[in-house]
Amino acid sequence: MNPRNQQEAPVEVSDLMQKPVCMMSGEELCILARYANSSSPNSPSSSGEDGQTSVIGIKDLAAFIGCSESTIYSIKKQGVLDPAIVAQVGRKIVFNAPLARDLANAFQQQQRDLRSEK
Repeated sequence: MNPRNQQEAPVEVSDLMQKPVCMMSGEELCILARYANSSSPNSPSSSGEDGQTSVIGIKDLAAFIGCSESTIYSIKKQGVLDPAIVAQVGRKIVFNAPLARDLANAFQQQQRDLRSEK
């Protein structure tokens, strides 16, 4: 009998979460993978408990804001992004992305205003 022709009961994700991966069929693994992809965003950021988005590293922050890494390094060196730093482990920095974007935009606007006064 062909296993594809058999009608199986729908597999519950909670049941799959308890099952060891080495004992899953390919179909069960695909179901679990689809569930994992649908429940998390397809980006390097993650959403915290309080709804704020965090990014890890200068590269990801630059991509989130839409500027170059050198710009992020420059404004971080000046201390502009310090309030947006959530955590730092070694060289990896976790930023509160929306706050970092707001701080960077405010700093850039301040710089534009200073240049226009001259």
